Amino acid sequence: MRDKNGILVFDIGTTSVKSAIFASSGALLCSVSAPYKTVYPRPGWAEQDPELFWEAAVKGARNLLASPEALGVSIEAIGLSGHMNGCLPVDAGGNPVYPEIIHSDSRSGAQWERILALFGADRIYAETGSPADVHFSLSKMLWLKDEQEGAFKKTAWFLNSKDYLRFRLTGNPGLTDFSDASLTDVFDVNKRQWAWDLIDALELSRERFPEVRSSVETCGGLSKEAALVLGLLPGIPVSVGGGDGACATRGSGVRAKGEAYISVGSSAFMSMLSPVPVFDAAGRNQNFFDLDGVSCNVCGTAQCAGSAVDWGLSLLFGDEPLTPEQYRRIEEGLEDIPPGSQGVIFLPYLMGERTPHWDPNARGVFTGLSLSSGREVLLRSVYEGVAFALKEIAGLYDDLAMPVTSLTLLGGGIRSSFWRTVICDILGTPMKIHPFPTHAIALGAAMAAGVSVGIWKNLDEAADHVDFSGQELVPDKEKTWCYEGYYQIYRNLYRGLKKSFDELSAI
Repeated sequence: MRDKNGILVFDIGTTSVKSAIFASSGALLCSVSAPYKTVYPRPGWAEQDPELFWEAAVKGARNLLASPEALGVSIEAIGLSGHMNGCLPVDAGGNPVYPEIIHSDSRSGAQWERILALFGADRIYAETGSPADVHFSLSKMLWLKDEQEGAFKKTAWFLNSKDYLRFRLTGNPGLTDFSDASLTDVFDVNKRQWAWDLIDALELSRERFPEVRSSVETCGGLSKEAALVLGLLPGIPVSVGGGDGACATRGSGVRAKGEAYISVGSSAFMSMLSPVPVFDAAGRNQNFFDLDGVSCNVCGTAQCAGSAVDWGLSLLFGDEPLTPEQYRRIEEGLEDIPPGSQGVIFLPYLMGERTPHWDPNARGVFTGLSLSSGREVLLRSVYEGVAFALKEIAGLYDDLAMPVTSLTLLGGGIRSSFWRTVICDILGTPMKIHPFPTHAIALGAAMAAGVSVGIWKNLDEAADHVDFSGQELVPDKEKTWCYEGYYQIYRNLYRGLKKSFDELSAI
């Protein structure tokens, strides 16, 4: 018998809004994706128009509700997820006063340097649980204050992507959740409140920082205006929702000590849960709150993953969109190249790098090129370079005394059987594929929404209703051994090139 109760989810990604309906059993009933553009006005800049989030959500909801899979399903709650550590300034009416400066944007280098000079990297990390970095929200807020005075004066709240969509659904703009708040570089993870000392010193104004609540709470019902546009009944409870990293953690089934996952999308990140923030002596990891607002995600991020592969495909195989059959043929060609890409190694730092370097000046590099290096060799080295970046992140957990006992792969990038095999072989550890890898984030948002309306008592109970069994991957030991030598060279490249990166940035 069909489950008559459903949870509608909007998941704002870097390239599209995924809309999905989940049953109260946790099963995915139907989904649709509505794409939009990211604008890159200058090198290092990355912006999105928040209005496009709403338009994509409306399109997605209407398509879903018209699908046969949704026939007879009653929407009991609406869940939300979105990309994190952006800067979306809105006025008192919830209207954007400037495009969202998204996570990959690195324009605020001067502001980042000023923050470091004022407070020091150690203080920022000890207070916020994350390194002081140009990719987090704080330096972007300060850039807006310095460079867009008119927009800054109109700003009533600094939000993240899912917060704006929640406003369009409910009419309440001045709200965020613990997961998004704690990945801004201006939230005190020890006191679980905004870092008022930093805010006051930078004269950003306390009033601009929204109320913070748990992702598993409701924040009101669907407004009449939004319901009419979406084709739903007004009053449906809308959950506070969470950042995509926190939603991915729960949506991947992570609950217990030692359980971890890697999400491969435009960026890639690896995360585990801890009862408390975990601090690294070298300040290399991020801590941000779980959907419950209590536990912490201990996370490392590679800035460019799927975006690096997309760049490589466009550069080497043309700008026209590739068909699935063309992808298949290209990757079949890559399989004919031995591990190590004939000695070509790629640093995927196309927009700086986060874990472990936290260096906005780092840039992409091919090394080992020769006259025999064809485009397939270069492209394979891009896939391998991102996997090497993930291996470097995975090594951080050993340093933190957080051994990984199980590892799940998810995200759009691992739809590629070739790439996920490369990742498995380079990391040299068994892993499993999420049963619906491109919807794990949406599933986490659905779990939070379900808890908010009492479908499940808590997030652990929600996970009990989902079948997380998936395809198992086992590394090829011979290839893992072969990759190890290349990986050591990969690690040394950044150290050797850092001075050059800084000099290029200065020029």
